[in-house]
Amino acid sequence: MFIFKDIPFLRICLPFVAGILVAVPLGLNAVALPLFFVLVLIGVILTWLKSSSLNKLLFFLCADAFLFCFAINLSYSCNIVKNKAFYGLYAKKDSTNKMIVVIKDLPVQKQKFVKCELKVLKVKTKTGYKNTKGDLIGYFKNAQLTNQLQAGNVLLINSKLLEIESPKNPYEFDYKSYMAHRQVYYTTFIDSGAFAITPHAAPLSSLWLIGLKIKKHLLWNLKNSELDKNAYGICAALLTGYDDDIDTSVMEAFSHSGTLHVLSVSGLHTGLIYLVLSFLFDLIDRKKKYKIIKFVFITGCLWLFALVTGFSAPVLRAVIMFNLLGFGKIFFRSDYRNQINILLVSAFMLLCYNPFLIYNIGFLLSYFALFGILFFQPIFAKLWQPHTKITLLIWQSVTASFAATLSTLPFTLFYFKQFPLWFFICNLIVVPATFVILLMAILVVLKVTPVCKIINFIIIFLTSFINLFNREGAGYIDNIHFTAIDAILLSLLLIIITVGFYFRSYKYIIYSAIVLLCWQVNGLITSYNAKNKNYLTVYHLKKQNAFSIKNKKEVVINSIGIADFSFHVKPHLISFNNPSINGKAFNHVISRIKHFLIIDKQNLWPVTDYRNISVLVISNNCKVKATDLQQFNNLKTIVADGTNNRYTIKQLAKLCSKFGVEFFSTQSKGAYVCEI
Repeated sequence: MFIFKDIPFLRICLPFVAGILVAVPLGLNAVALPLFFVLVLIGVILTWLKSSSLNKLLFFLCADAFLFCFAINLSYSCNIVKNKAFYGLYAKKDSTNKMIVVIKDLPVQKQKFVKCELKVLKVKTKTGYKNTKGDLIGYFKNAQLTNQLQAGNVLLINSKLLEIESPKNPYEFDYKSYMAHRQVYYTTFIDSGAFAITPHAAPLSSLWLIGLKIKKHLLWNLKNSELDKNAYGICAALLTGYDDDIDTSVMEAFSHSGTLHVLSVSGLHTGLIYLVLSFLFDLIDRKKKYKIIKFVFITGCLWLFALVTGFSAPVLRAVIMFNLLGFGKIFFRSDYRNQINILLVSAFMLLCYNPFLIYNIGFLLSYFALFGILFFQPIFAKLWQPHTKITLLIWQSVTASFAATLSTLPFTLFYFKQFPLWFFICNLIVVPATFVILLMAILVVLKVTPVCKIINFIIIFLTSFINLFNREGAGYIDNIHFTAIDAILLSLLLIIITVGFYFRSYKYIIYSAIVLLCWQVNGLITSYNAKNKNYLTVYHLKKQNAFSIKNKKEVVINSIGIADFSFHVKPHLISFNNPSINGKAFNHVISRIKHFLIIDKQNLWPVTDYRNISVLVISNNCKVKATDLQQFNNLKTIVADGTNNRYTIKQLAKLCSKFGVEFFSTQSKGAYVCEI
């Protein structure tokens, strides 16, 4: 295809990325080394032979196979679980372990615990301490001693490893997979007397430690300034990526307005700094004679910014990306094809360093957003030619926002299940404002205290502005059921449209229509199945019970907290194609197929005919005796939800075994979903 001639690195990235996408989820082992030599040998022989279309095809197939196998081997070598030194191979899973760890990042203060990202250096075994590798999330009991925890501390801890659990409820966020893609598989809870700070030096790179010290210093200066609570949280996020102190309501408002991406130090801010530095240098060098000096100057400034932010991962990605783009502008034509090619080079380099980045939502959004700006924004900009500089600047900003939103749409809908309607207006105001806040936050760190009042005023204005759009229906569309199939079909549709624009061919309109038709058929089938089936669901929550009944018209759910509902229950209800949701307490459900009875209060059994009950749900450690079960003539299943402790579950399992009744525990099996 001609597109591979103009953007050759796309030809390299496709089989390489395909190899990662196959190897990581399947956990494939490394490909035998002799296969690499065979592929290289075939490629060399084909280049010596007389050129022909068949030889070229064979050469490219050989190169694709080489890149595919290379990606599999790379994924295998980077997978810490496959490493013989992985601490999980030596630590005991059923008892406490003595481990020597180092705190990798700044501790995060929670309500009851201090959360730390730990690097496991050694694990004590029967033969002594074993050198190990791998990361671990530690939760230290919030006591006075935890105030001494600092990034870089080497600790001796004595605790039990807990494997991160898979999601227990339908469509719930898969935290286990999310952490696995970050190479973290275990957590541990550490009592205040179960750890000691050792005098050993941290085995971390000196540059990384410098970055951590700078990050800590920045946060301390911001926190001890005249910034109010919201202003401090936002400035901390913009400068260092530390967003744990931002109020939840503020985060939701930014998310609903389509501007959540500005609340973290990211490629956006790095790109704005790059553009500002480039503009300032061009004012001095109007004839553009000193391109190399400009490149060195901007590169140095960007790496200084990365150092100031504590080497935040998104900033490092962005700095590498913009360094390569700046390098490309010197030695190559500055058209979108070369820029996209350089963008792919930077992505290839980062994936070679860490193949698991392909599953990082920040990585995907930053690269696809920049691709949209490079490819779609010029197309959108040509639709109208403003006559004044101000309107031109506004139009370019609006088209860039549309381009980035279009290219990242499959990911945002799949991961966030919502769509902001007024994102282009919000970004027009919020992006420049947050860039100003970022620059002023640096002045706050430098003790220029008068700017604190300005930042406080801007933050109040911004939060008031985005709250105008924080209204479901009028400001954003929520509860969008968007599956992986939807994301794949939408991505395919966007790819066909992109290729169609590239080749200026109308035949791609037909291809787009076919994909759109398939997407609509899939949506109709999914919607029909969601609306015409009735379910009773017992969700797994540890602190309170949650039940729902779904029929063709509505979903009835018992009253639960907003946080638990949003995280554990709401994703499942979204899959029912937006039925009306009503809160109502219930304990007896009668359907054509089964009768359900819910017992959630001690010694309080509802007055009903127990002979017809086929499913009994036990909650809140309610006691059930053998004499109680003798009243049930048609009992088939007993369900124990997450509010029951281990003793209650064990006793219920014994009763079920005695009476020949199926036992279902949400603790081990996840939510109980039954068609009624």
